[in-house]
Amino acid sequence: MADTCCAAQAGATTTTGSRRRRLWELGSHAHCPVIGVCVPLERVRQLAKKLLVLQGKEGDWDDYTLHCSLVTAAARRNAVAEALQKDLEQRFTLDLRSAAQARCRDDLMAWWRARAAQGEGIAGALWATLTHARCDEWLEMRVLGQVHMLQHQLGAAQRVDLARHRELVAEHQALARDYAEVQRRVTAWSADRAREQQAWERERLQQRALQIGLQTRLALAQQQLQQLQAARPDLPEREALRERLAEQLERNQALQREVNRLMARAPLAVTPPHTEPAAPPQAEVMTLLNRVVLCVGGRGGSVPQYRQAVEGCGAQFLHHDGGSEHRPAQLEPQLAAADLVICQTGCISHDAYWRVKDHCKRHHKRCVFVDTPGRGAFERALVQAAAGEGPAPLP
Repeated sequence: MADTCCAAQAGATTTTGSRRRRLWELGSHAHCPVIGVCVPLERVRQLAKKLLVLQGKEGDWDDYTLHCSLVTAAARRNAVAEALQKDLEQRFTLDLRSAAQARCRDDLMAWWRARAAQGEGIAGALWATLTHARCDEWLEMRVLGQVHMLQHQLGAAQRVDLARHRELVAEHQALARDYAEVQRRVTAWSADRAREQQAWERERLQQRALQIGLQTRLALAQQQLQQLQAARPDLPEREALRERLAEQLERNQALQREVNRLMARAPLAVTPPHTEPAAPPQAEVMTLLNRVVLCVGGRGGSVPQYRQAVEGCGAQFLHHDGGSEHRPAQLEPQLAAADLVICQTGCISHDAYWRVKDHCKRHHKRCVFVDTPGRGAFERALVQAAAGEGPAPLP
């Protein structure tokens, strides 16, 4: 069988006329390369299973046995050869048409070399060249020799490719393992980032809700403040007076503690002989102690003297200039806080005068009117009021 497949004898062929040669008309040395190159292995198996009668089981038929059987059958005209001829003619129709343009052996040789140099479609070019009417024994031998060398080169290249393929497979497996590890790490990292993003989103929503709550409370507080300011336009002035009153009370308490300390030491004092005691009347101290005295009017430069006289009696001092600089609206809370009012009629406006008179009349509060805005007149009015003398509360 091997001798038949690889025989190198060339039979005499005719090159006259235009009739193409058939498979069984080729030399026996051409059947092996034609079937090996032009017929795929899958088609070889199909034809052998359909047309050949082989001994043994189907699983025992290897590809080499089937190939040799078809080569032997192609040496003469029979059903197998005709089936191969029909199959080759159908699959290489375009190559046959292209080769038919060659009118002589030299044209056919040039066409074959051009197709062989391309490296693709060598099977169709081989079948079209060997069956061409202008293919003689000389051209046939050279074509088959070139195909024989191409097969050797193809086998060597396949071995090299197989070794390279194995290396690439091993490298691919290593890269696949590395890629799987990288993919695992990326997946874990992505999961961690997703959890962190969710935590950040929850925290952002909580902070946003807290901010909205604070803004709402601030808006309500501002609204309440505006309503309160609209309802009580004099609130800032009252707050300022409250602060001043608290300061005065604290100062009076300190002075009262000092007075108490001095009075506790008074019995120990020795009165000089032949002198009368100059102590103030008991009625004055007892009456004005821890009381609030409001002075309305007076000269601006005498206010510190008025304060000194009032605080010297243990009382708290309040002052309103009667409308010169202080607004009349500030007079009402001071009148409400005062226990005694000293009104210097010569230095106040008519509005302040009538406010003082009306308030003291309605609330039965003691009020002393002084015509002369001096310190002496103020002190005398203070002593009279402390002793229970002077004008009674207005009816």
